[in-house]
Amino acid sequence: MKKVLLIVLSFCCCTLMHAQQTDSLTCGYPHRFTFQQAIAPSALIATGATIMALPPLHASIDVPLHDWSQRDGHSRMEVEDFIQFTPGGAVLLLKACGLQSRHGWRDMCNLGAGSCLIGATLGFGLKYGLGVERPYGGVYNSFPSGHTLTAFLGAELLRREYGEEYPVVAIAGYTVATGVGMMRMYNNRHWASDVLAGAGIGILSASIMYWLSPYLRF
Repeated sequence: MKKVLLIVLSFCCCTLMHAQQTDSLTCGYPHRFTFQQAIAPSALIATGATIMALPPLHASIDVPLHDWSQRDGHSRMEVEDFIQFTPGGAVLLLKACGLQSRHGWRDMCNLGAGSCLIGATLGFGLKYGLGVERPYGGVYNSFPSGHTLTAFLGAELLRREYGEEYPVVAIAGYTVATGVGMMRMYNNRHWASDVLAGAGIGILSASIMYWLSPYLRF
């Protein structure tokens, strides 16, 4: 139980710290790459990949977390099939409601579309390239979690567009995304390592697009 709580707490703290970090986006060159911005997603991806790749870690972390999440034999409630899109959808909804975002409609849509393209390329490439078996068996596209990737990509877009003026919006986006990751484990669809890597790839995909945007004239 202590190990379970430690993993979950570390996961939540890491993602929320990243959501709240100040990254100097208002200074002359607003989307400049900094190593600080890469720490959280890189740590999540590295942690998930290491747990997945090393059988002793998989047996001591993934398996106990899976068994704990399935201990009461609950029925599946896969609401995350829809909730995964909430953070990304909120980017457009808040803009439509009049909240001040960092970019106008055109640039925001371009950044969002580019981020999704990067995330889909990385996510599907790893899913079908690595062929990791899902917890329920028989399907080999578990790593990383696509639902979690989508949710965290949207949360990072939300943070970058609204987080400086409305920090609570960024925190809410990351809270929803974390819930999606937990639901993927609760519904026996993914290992903890899949969720950690999916979160990191989602954050990194959006970040890469913003880092590239000065060269793409956004």
